[in-house]
Amino acid sequence: MKHFAFAAATMLLGSVLFGAAAAKDIPDNIKAGIDNPQRKEENRARDDDRKPGKVLAFYGVKQGMTVADLAAGSGYFTEILSGAVGPDGKVIAHYPTNPRFEENRAAFEAQFTPFGNIEITTAATGEPFPIEDDSVDIVLLSLIAHHLHYAEDSGEEIPPNSTRAYNEIKRILKPGGVFAIIEHTAAPGSTRAESAAWHRAPEDTIKADVTSVGFEFAGAADDIHMNPEDNLKNNFFESGLRGKTTRMVHKYISPE
Repeated sequence: MKHFAFAAATMLLGSVLFGAAAAKDIPDNIKAGIDNPQRKEENRARDDDRKPGKVLAFYGVKQGMTVADLAAGSGYFTEILSGAVGPDGKVIAHYPTNPRFEENRAAFEAQFTPFGNIEITTAATGEPFPIEDDSVDIVLLSLIAHHLHYAEDSGEEIPPNSTRAYNEIKRILKPGGVFAIIEHTAAPGSTRAESAAWHRAPEDTIKADVTSVGFEFAGAADDIHMNPEDNLKNNFFESGLRGKTTRMVHKYISPE
């Protein structure tokens, strides 16, 4: 019994020390963004699954940056980024122009206004972003790329509209800026049609699509969202893995 108690205590101590070491790896500005009391509680409740500290540290978010959160959704990352870039930085929360957004525009404005450095911008699908050339340090595309990698008419080729979208992202990024992609991972070798049906994308497909327009692949931190119980071949809405999927965390650099 004493041996068991000692082993358990050792494991607990190791866990505490590991957690402390991991926390030290997260810069203070990103911690400030995560701890911001203005964040919605519904968003804060997702932190354990989304691990925003590790993700944003990997992407190198710093104070004073301009970051565009494309298809910002609930504003999960938008809120955190606001505190991470600080009062001298800016976050652009992008939403597609459609009736659903217009119905919720006032709610988003009320949500983001207290942060002081979040700007809402909209653009119709396929239209240019109302953002100046070479003006953004980081573009974040979180859980959206699986909508871009497949179109029935394009088969196993990148859809033309997606090529235009990635070129538009390259246009607004500063030379050397970061294109940050988080996406539900599909099994290697999956076709575009298969993975799209699962609301996922294969890593090699995303890498090929993004680099085809001139971005340079600069690394991955896929261990952040690794779930050994995810076989990468399921629709997470049906499998019960929503919020628990294995996800790629890719970094691409805009050409100088």
